[in-house]
Amino acid sequence: MAEAILKITESKSGNVLILVLEGEVDAHTAPVLKETAEKKITEGNTKIVFNFAKCTYISSAGIGVLNSILNAVKAKGGVIAVSEANKMITDTFKVMYFTKKVQLYIETAAAVKDLQ
Repeated sequence: MAEAILKITESKSGNVLILVLEGEVDAHTAPVLKETAEKKITEGNTKIVFNFAKCTYISSAGIGVLNSILNAVKAKGGVIAVSEANKMITDTFKVMYFTKKVQLYIETAAAVKDLQ
């Protein structure tokens, strides 16, 4: 089995950071996501949209990292959101009760608008 790969691309819309995740977020790639997000939070980004349009899978380890990121952002008065997740990822979020903590959006533009 091939090792999972995660590519993270970033952009800004006003004061909202958009991180586009491409690939899989699992036990092997979750540390990359955590390191990237922690760096961005340290730089002052406290409103973050995670765009899952190009992400094919998330494990409980990935959700654990997102939960850690959520706590770090909330401690600074910020918020995160998830956009464009496919049905499998959305179902995983629901099973892990992550949808009770973070708003999921069909479109990234709507998430950005709400976070501004």
